[in-house]
Amino acid sequence: MKAKGRFGLVIPEINSPLDRDFVGGVYAQARALGYDVIVYTGIYNSMRGYRYDSYIAGLENIYTLLCMHRLDGIIFAEERFHTQDVIDKINGCLMQTDTPCLVLGGSTEGANNMNADEYGSMYRITRHMTDEHGCRKLYCLAGVPGHKSSGERLRGFVDACKDCGITVADSDIRYGWFWKDIPAQLGRDIADGTVGCPDAVVCCSDVMAAALTESLKQNGIRVPEDVKVTGFDGGWDSLICQPSVTTVAGRDKQFGADAVCRLYAMTSGIMPKQELFGQSIRFGRSCGCCKESALEPHLIEMIMMNREKRTFIATDFIHRMSEAQTAEELSKRIDEVGHIFKDVKWLDICLCSDWQGDMTNPDDYRQYGCPDEMYLLLSKREGDNEPAFYSFRTSDILPALNREHNPHLVMLTSLHCNGQIFGYTATAYTDLSFLAADEYFVSWCDSVANGVRSLQKRLFEQHFSRQLEKLSETDPVTGIFNRRGFIVHAPEMLNQYKNDGRKSYLLLITYYPDKIGAADLGPAMDGILRELCIHRLCARISDSIYAVIIPSQDENDIVNISEDLIAAIESSLQDRFGDVRLPEFVTCTAVFADLDNLEIERIFDEAMQFLTDRKKAAESNFTDYKELIYRLRRNIVSQPQKEWEIESISHDIGISKSHLQRLYKQLFSASIRDDVINARIKRAMQLLEHTDMRVSEIAEQCGYNNENHFMRQFKEKSGMTAAQFRREKRSVRL
Repeated sequence: MKAKGRFGLVIPEINSPLDRDFVGGVYAQARALGYDVIVYTGIYNSMRGYRYDSYIAGLENIYTLLCMHRLDGIIFAEERFHTQDVIDKINGCLMQTDTPCLVLGGSTEGANNMNADEYGSMYRITRHMTDEHGCRKLYCLAGVPGHKSSGERLRGFVDACKDCGITVADSDIRYGWFWKDIPAQLGRDIADGTVGCPDAVVCCSDVMAAALTESLKQNGIRVPEDVKVTGFDGGWDSLICQPSVTTVAGRDKQFGADAVCRLYAMTSGIMPKQELFGQSIRFGRSCGCCKESALEPHLIEMIMMNREKRTFIATDFIHRMSEAQTAEELSKRIDEVGHIFKDVKWLDICLCSDWQGDMTNPDDYRQYGCPDEMYLLLSKREGDNEPAFYSFRTSDILPALNREHNPHLVMLTSLHCNGQIFGYTATAYTDLSFLAADEYFVSWCDSVANGVRSLQKRLFEQHFSRQLEKLSETDPVTGIFNRRGFIVHAPEMLNQYKNDGRKSYLLLITYYPDKIGAADLGPAMDGILRELCIHRLCARISDSIYAVIIPSQDENDIVNISEDLIAAIESSLQDRFGDVRLPEFVTCTAVFADLDNLEIERIFDEAMQFLTDRKKAAESNFTDYKELIYRLRRNIVSQPQKEWEIESISHDIGISKSHLQRLYKQLFSASIRDDVINARIKRAMQLLEHTDMRVSEIAEQCGYNNENHFMRQFKEKSGMTAAQFRREKRSVRL
């Protein structure tokens, strides 16, 4: 089904399984109806009393887009926000738009409010305890007094007890505020006899149920033999608790889907039937049941994803992005590390049209909201990227949404740094198994914003340098001519060569990357060229572009002269920096046929453009291989047992063995062989710790044909034998 509209979803964070359930319910129902879901999230559910600063304000700037974007309807998950100030700001933005809005868990008069079904499931789980387990004395750990959701759950408990003839006294109800302290105290009170020992405690959240269970166990009360416990929500706390907690699962997923149906009815006048999700009791052992429900597949995926902790997060993306010299280079560097997000269909970086700031006043920058136009810096896709580097209307959200596509979930987050608003990021999914809004994603977003800020500062510096160049002819530190000095002195040099009967050629030189390790090549290149071209006119035109005027009587000689000069530069760099990988040099030449200043500048500008295009072509060829090499490393880590032969790999990629090994080492600071060994040893450690497989079997599983060879490498890498490693790990667990 092709997308025919878009619904907005305002949610503070997507962090827990319950957040993912809720968003998953919204997207599944919206997709079934043919709608995209645009998620606006500040990532961090702030609490003003705990922390509020320019960083939090920058995150929350994403909500200002609600009154600018073109949406068919908006779901505002008000009940999930901790801070009334944030709720008020969002409501202020929503009041500026005519878009239909559905408020979840809200109590604003005149608004379209909707609440989840809390009552029915709490009633059913309470009756499970009374009917299936014969419990007659029950306590309820409720949530927050006066809280709508908490009140509905408590009402379900009270009515279930009344319907089976159990009187609920005020002392049977305690408010635990959905947290751990009061449940833990209740466990101690039951253990020391301060309160009577109940048959069961029905908790209004899994967090409270897990805290109570742990407290009872610590104080000698057995669960479920002495006291039975149930929870509500279906989150991780119920799964990791021992014994596992019987709870209500599916509330958030059902609520998300129901909300979309309600919003669709508000916008179309037709109420669809929600048949995708419902609530159910997920059985653990805390209630005394022998049965235990199987873990939902999406929870297994989330647990596995968190265990992996994204092997490829260490991609040095902070340094990569902060070193970009141009917007195009920054876009490319962001693209290069986009592989850290699994199954992202779209990854777009949208900058405010005024992201560069005021060049004449660096202290004047955007601190709130977004302009009417955005600038598309990157539009990363699976396979070939979409075109970028153009402006679009902010109301369109993303240019891709105006083209034919299947319904996507698009998560928008703010791009900001040091109190400055730069725009927003957009990550789009069709499978929410790997929807990422965790600490890794935040670090990546902060790195992108830092890269934009670094580029902005660099542009300020370049602007300032250009202003200085108008007044000077040389670099104040190295003494080499700048562009102005070159243009001013070129006619004199050209005239001298003409009088000698020689033609004058312009040689432009650039290179990439612009550093050797952490060392900037600029000062070194300035000094080397001044030494090598002592009798020629040379200049640094920009950060990494140099110009030299070379006289020659024979046009064919200019190629040899250029190559000799580059060889001399490389030799001098080798002398200064030692045996390191040198940058790749790119050159172009042009002949000066006229001594007229305007003609000199025209030839100069044309040659500069040609050099820039040639450099981009050379760099893109290098970049094409990068993605293949990143994929190679992912495969090595996930399948270390395979035969990883350099010759076969290089043939598949289409480059020579030496080139492959050089690129791999440059990207990861390790050889392919080292990474294969490390991946195999890591897999072996996991098998030694978590299985009873024999060492010979583990060696074979990890790609070793020779057990002795495996044992030698294992000891070399870990400092102990495989048997010692297994004993040590198991003794720690015991």
